[in-house]
Amino acid sequence: MEDREILALFEARDDAALRELDARYGALCRSTARNILGSDADAEECFNDALLRAWNAIPPESPTYLRAYLLKLTRGVAIDRLRASGAAKRGGGELPLVLDELAECVPGGLDTEDEALAKALGEAVSRFLAELPQRDRTIFVRRCFMVEPHRDIARSLGMRENTVAVILRRTRQRLRAYLTKEGYLQ
Repeated sequence: MEDREILALFEARDDAALRELDARYGALCRSTARNILGSDADAEECFNDALLRAWNAIPPESPTYLRAYLLKLTRGVAIDRLRASGAAKRGGGELPLVLDELAECVPGGLDTEDEALAKALGEAVSRFLAELPQRDRTIFVRRCFMVEPHRDIARSLGMRENTVAVILRRTRQRLRAYLTKEGYLQ
């Protein structure tokens, strides 16, 4: 079933929309939550919470990219759960590793309440990603947004794990240079 058909089910308040979302994007969302939390059971709960959030938001929201919307919801629930449980201190999941990798190229000390700066930074990162070759962008998004381990990215793209690590390191270096040029870093 296509995304627009699923959205029509949401509009009609038909709970088949949830089953269709699960069939179409459930495995991807659960995988992302599992990568963050390191637990299948927690990933399942996060996905269910994300489905509930989608049910409560659509309508009136009507996301343009349903896959990205659901992934963002699932990722947000998983990160909230990670924060609440303090799992980052115990090294749960891949998220602490990803955050360490990004620490070298994302400006620190941002005031989390300064939404305008955060939005501008997000737009700058989006412009940077748009300039990347498709392969590098895919690898970077899968690692930094979907929190996939290097080995899984390498396996799915038919590459060596070391090649993925090198591409990610070079992409982070390019991102740091780009953000410096844009005035976000010194």
